[in-house]
Amino acid sequence: MKKLLLSISSIAFLSSLNAQVGTAPDMGFEAWHAIAPPFANAEDPNGWASLNALNGLTATPLSVSKETGSPAVGTTSAKVTTVRIQGATIPSPYGGTLDTAGILAIGSVAIASPPKINYGFTYSTRSAMLTFKSKSSPMPGDSCFVLAYLTKWNTALSKRDTIASGKYATGDLTNSYTTNTITMSYKPAFATVLPDTQQVFISSSVYSHNGAKEGSMFWIDDLAWSGWVSTNDIDGIVSNVSVYPNPSSNFVSIDCSVEAGAVEVTDIAGRKIGSYSMLNNKASVQTSGFANGMYIYQVLDKDNKVLNRGKFEVAH
Repeated sequence: MKKLLLSISSIAFLSSLNAQVGTAPDMGFEAWHAIAPPFANAEDPNGWASLNALNGLTATPLSVSKETGSPAVGTTSAKVTTVRIQGATIPSPYGGTLDTAGILAIGSVAIASPPKINYGFTYSTRSAMLTFKSKSSPMPGDSCFVLAYLTKWNTALSKRDTIASGKYATGDLTNSYTTNTITMSYKPAFATVLPDTQQVFISSSVYSHNGAKEGSMFWIDDLAWSGWVSTNDIDGIVSNVSVYPNPSSNFVSIDCSVEAGAVEVTDIAGRKIGSYSMLNNKASVQTSGFANGMYIYQVLDKDNKVLNRGKFEVAH
C-alpha cells in the first residue's frame, strides 16, 4: 500500500498556522462528531482532531475513544491510546517520522490529498493556567503529556508568535482521576500582546525522542482556562465598568457601558469560580457563598474578547 503523508507535526506547524479553524473545542469531551468519509468510521470530540482520520484510509487502529464507564466529570471523558501507524508517515517536529503515536489536538481534519490537521481555535485571554483531570497508564519507559500554547498571528512577519506555553508530563501509573494544572509561561517580548488562538495537544506517548510504546493510555477530561496574566497596555480596553458594592457581602453588580456578553470570576490563585451572562450589559454575581478575600473579574464581549478586568473583595 502506498504510504500517505499526514501533516500533523504539531510543534513545527505552530509557526505557520494563520487562522483558527473548525468549531469551538468541547473542553469537557461531552459532544462528539463522526469523521467525514472516506477518512474513518469513527468519532472525535467536537473541536478536536486525532489520528482516527487514518482509520478509514489505512489499517491504523483507532487511537481516541469515548470513556463512558467512569468519566471524571459528566458522561464522557476522552481516552487516548498509542497505536502503531500503518500505511502513513507522520512527521516528527524533532526530525524524522513517527510510526507509533496517540495524539488529540484542538483543531480539525482538512479533507485534502493528503489529509492534514489544522490546529487551533480562537482565544483572546492571557490566561494564567490550564487545569484538567486525567489518569494515565504509560507502558514502561513511556510518558503521557499535555502541551498548551497561546499564540498570535504576526502579519508583518507572516508567522505565528507564541505568546505563552506550558507543559504537563507524567510517566506514572494513576488509576483514578487527579486534577492537574499547567502554569503558562509568558514571553517577556510579548508582555503587552493578547493572543488570538489557543492550541492544546494531548499525547499518550513521548515523541521528543524515541520511546513511544504501543499500548500507552491517557484519559483526560474537564479542561478549563483560568486566571489572568496582566499586560502593561491592552489596545482598546474599556475603562468605564462599574463594580458595586465593593467590598461585597451577598452580591456584586457589574455594569459595562458597551455591549458585553459575560463576566468571568476567578479567585486570586487563578481558580475559576464561575461565568455569568450579562443582560443589558449588567450582571449580578451572588457572593454569599464565596469565602472572604479578593476575586478577579473579566468582562468579555460576545466573542470572548476581554473588555475590562479588575478586582473586588468579599467580606461577610
